[in-house]
Amino acid sequence: MGHLVVVRHGQASLMKTDYDELSEQGRAQATALGEHLAASGQCFDVIYTGPARRHHDTAALAAEAVRATGLSWPDAQELPELDEHDAFGLFRAAAGLEDEPELAAGLQALSRTRTHAERSRAFQIVFEQLMTRWLSGQLEPEGVETWPRFRERVLSALRHMVERAAGSPGTRVLAFSSVGPLAVLLQQALHTDDAASFRTAWRLRNASINTFVFDGKGRFTLDGFNALPHLPTSQAWTFR
Repeated sequence: MGHLVVVRHGQASLMKTDYDELSEQGRAQATALGEHLAASGQCFDVIYTGPARRHHDTAALAAEAVRATGLSWPDAQELPELDEHDAFGLFRAAAGLEDEPELAAGLQALSRTRTHAERSRAFQIVFEQLMTRWLSGQLEPEGVETWPRFRERVLSALRHMVERAAGSPGTRVLAFSSVGPLAVLLQQALHTDDAASFRTAWRLRNASINTFVFDGKGRFTLDGFNALPHLPTSQAWTFR
């Protein structure tokens, strides 16, 4: 059996000028991940990263921590299909939906937040409402990738990673990505519906380790979910 380990990026910078930049805590999470991988002797045959800065930086900081111990570590290869869906494009589209009371109330609450924790909670409430519409096809703004196209894109990344490894039993693959692509992978492994797949993926913490096993016969199975052995205290856990 081959192993595919998918890591969600470290904490990014919600509500800052550049969301894609890792926060200081996000950088610490990525470094701790690399230190854990080195200490536990985990090796990988190939490493992929999504195209976002937060993907690349999480991968780079983890690699730096591993190599600092004297261990060899493959260079990460960018796989564009591991990119996140356009969540902020959906938020821009929400401006045209302010006549919907529940959504309007959520947007107003988000605008009044002061702390990071308040922003994160308010953001998630609005985000879930928008995602429900996006998943059902009710919200398909111009220029924003639709849910069916996004899902197929991520599945093409999965096929690429698995097929590249299929000829060598026991191959270990590591990938750095985001919640959306992980929702698609979870759906593929668990056969859950669209909404349930995202509800599960929204529980993923930053820098969490998620493990799947696969073979050359099409089997793809979840083997580990939302693991944080490198962040032993809850103070280091974040969702956004």
